[in-house]
Amino acid sequence: MYPLNKLKAFLLIAAGLLIGTELHGQAVDSLQKNSIRYFSPGNGGRNKVWDFSKKLSSKGSAQVMFLTDSTGVVTVVETGKISYYRTTPDTLILFGSESPLEKRVYAVEKVSKRFPLEYGDSIGDNFRCEGMYCGNHPFRESGTTTIKVDAIGSIVLAEGDTIRDVRRVHTVDAYAICMDLDSAALDTARLTQVIDERYEWFIPYSQYPIVEEMTSTTYDNMDIIGTTKYAYCNLPENQVAYYITPEDEDETDEEQDGFSDEEQQSPDIIHYQIETNGKVVVITYDLDAEATITTIVAKHTGMLCMSRQWTQEAGQGYSAQIDCNGLRPGMYIFYINVNGKVYSDKVTL
Repeated sequence: MYPLNKLKAFLLIAAGLLIGTELHGQAVDSLQKNSIRYFSPGNGGRNKVWDFSKKLSSKGSAQVMFLTDSTGVVTVVETGKISYYRTTPDTLILFGSESPLEKRVYAVEKVSKRFPLEYGDSIGDNFRCEGMYCGNHPFRESGTTTIKVDAIGSIVLAEGDTIRDVRRVHTVDAYAICMDLDSAALDTARLTQVIDERYEWFIPYSQYPIVEEMTSTTYDNMDIIGTTKYAYCNLPENQVAYYITPEDEDETDEEQDGFSDEEQQSPDIIHYQIETNGKVVVITYDLDAEATITTIVAKHTGMLCMSRQWTQEAGQGYSAQIDCNGLRPGMYIFYINVNGKVYSDKVTL
């Protein structure tokens, strides 16, 4: 069992992240980002209990640095990437980023978070950025982001150590990327689509999650290329030793699933068929185990049109209808995420 005084110190330090707070005369400007095994986030709701006591096995770590200037601009420096945010009294907004290979400037800035995080709150907006890849290849990204505080509850770090009043934020980014040697041809370039689902667990008053995971799926002209999953535990640097356990050398390959594009090798727990009835997409399915299911309908331009999530127990003969009557006729991506494993089909409405 970890010392409770260390837990209290952790809560105080994490509460100051990204907001320029000083603790005991010292500015908090870094944390340790540790890769952990991907796990199914489960369903949302009130009074949830997330037991992370056996999930914080580190698979590598890196330091993340934060710089906040007097104008409210926050610069986040991590391995291979720098991101730039501006802040308002209640919102964190991404306006640029760069890496050794590419640079982005957001012509339509991307809303990242809105504080305080209250259960049930949701926001959504469009974003668009112009960028340069390898110094001379222009590209453009445009799409939508939707953010919802979908759960509230407690995190169990170890026996006797529990963080209460935790908010979980579910973010879906759906966007298209077009690249061309000639910037004038970007509007007619072949499109790559991306759908990112991200879950983040926040303690009160913190602007950086203590646990996060992402499922990112890429499409080429609406045909799925692959999915990658990531999970991280983000702790202040001087707290890592107390809450990160060494990686278990005897863990199975199944336990390691999620840190590369291996989800197609894991067993299918859903068996489904999709039909369209006019502007309604009908999915009939059987489940071999309880699952959290997310469905997304997106345009070929990457814009998110519809999103729905539910949890279902194991069983047969289930069906769900996704009403798309507000959409224009055409072909769409129909995305299904079942406990982190992604399936995708094209549907014509």
